Order: sequence, then C-alpha cells, then structure tokens
Amino acid sequence: MGAFFVYILKSSLCLAVFYLFYRLLLSKETFHRCNRIALLSIILLSYILPLAAITTSQHTMVSTAVTTVEDLLIMYEQHAVPNQGLQPEYGFSWQEILIICYVAGAIFFILCHLWSLGRMLYFIRHNQREQLPDGTLLIIHSCNFAPFSWMKYIVISKKDLDENGREILIHELAHIQNRHSWDLLVADICIFFQWFNPASWLLKQELQNIHEYEADETVIEKGVDAKQYQLLLIKKAVGTSRRIK
Repeated sequence: MGAFFVYILKSSLCLAVFYLFYRLLLSKETFHRCNRIALLSIILLSYILPLAAITTSQHTMVSTAVTTVEDLLIMYEQHAVPNQGLQPEYGFSWQEILIICYVAGAIFFILCHLWSLGRMLYFIRHNQREQLPDGTLLIIHSCNFAPFSWMKYIVISKKDLDENGREILIHELAHIQNRHSWDLLVADICIFFQWFNPASWLLKQELQNIHEYEADETVIEKGVDAKQYQLLLIKKAVGTSRRIK
C-alpha cells in the first residue's frame, strides 16, 4: 500500500505541474481541439511518468521532498511489528489515518458519481423517448432541467424543444459526435484517485469549458445566427441551469 501512495503522490505532482504549464501556455489559445488533446494527454502522462525511473546527479527540492515522503510511507510496510515511538500503543498511527482518509474520500466520490449516474438513468427510462435518424435517443421531459447530453442520449424539456429545439439539438449532438462524455469519464476516474488534488478538479472544469466552445462553434458552422445564439446562451445562463444530480 505504501508503494501505491507513493505512486499517487508522484502522479498528483505531475498533474499539478503539467496543468500549471497548460494554464500559463495554452489556456488562452482558441485551438480548442488541440487544448482538449493537451488536457487528456496531461492526465495520461501524469499516470505514466511516475512508473518511469528517473535519476539525477543532484537532488532538487522537489525530489528530496518526494523521497522523504516515499521513505516514510514505505517504512510503515516494513514494520511487521511496530517499533516503540513509531506507533502508539492504542489507536491508529498517522500512516493508517492517512490510508483511511484517502480510501474514504475515494469511495465517497465514487458513490456520489454512481448515485448521480443512477438517478440520470432512472430519469431517462421514465420519460418520453424518441430516436433521431443518426441513432441518438432524445429524452423529452416536462421538468425544469437545463438540456444536456450523455453518451447517446440528449435530455431536453418539451418547452426548450418547442422554443429553441434546432439550436439546442445541434449543440448537444456536437457533444455526442465529439465523444465529450468519454472525456469527462476519464476526468472523473482521475478525480477518484486524486480527489485531494485541486488540479484534477480544475482540469475537469477546463475540459468542460472546451467542450462547450467546440459545441458552440459547431452551432455557428451549421448556419445559426451568431447574435441570436448568443442571446439564447445568455437566456440559459441566467435562467434554467439545474441538472439531474
């Protein structure tokens, strides 16, 4: 278990550093597809690089800190019989408390995700369903939820469908065609293991923003009037914004 926590620590450090460089160098760019690839690559690299053995002739501040924590975590596993002074006679040691907190946090966020997913699937099953020509399933409801898409489903209220159906459907179909749901699933899995790392949450938010930019560009490319679409976005931003949770 100590080796696993060392790996997670190194992975978290990689993710934070890579995300910081992304914010400094790429976040202002409008090449949304490239930014999306960059963010997904950050997640992938942050989990691959800690598996590689990298040696340096001189110790840096970061490497020294990581090595110190690594030694402390692995040392716990090497003591089959606790030594005096390292572990109290009663209660939990700090290593055990660390493990309990980490596992409890991971389980909590996994359960929250499964709960949200279960509620959404229940909602999808118990509302009107129509199939579009490309195989996408349109879920029409009468609740006060903002339109959204997930995998092959588009969830939209009857009111939104009647008033701004074309623009909304183009927008949500862009999410589905670009497989944005898979991106968010990867980001969520990253959060499950690094729920304590602010960079993992910020990265997911950045990814969601890029998804919206890509979908908005698709709407404009389909011939929708830009000013009218901007008014629709403002209306949705200040109006209905609640989703199934």
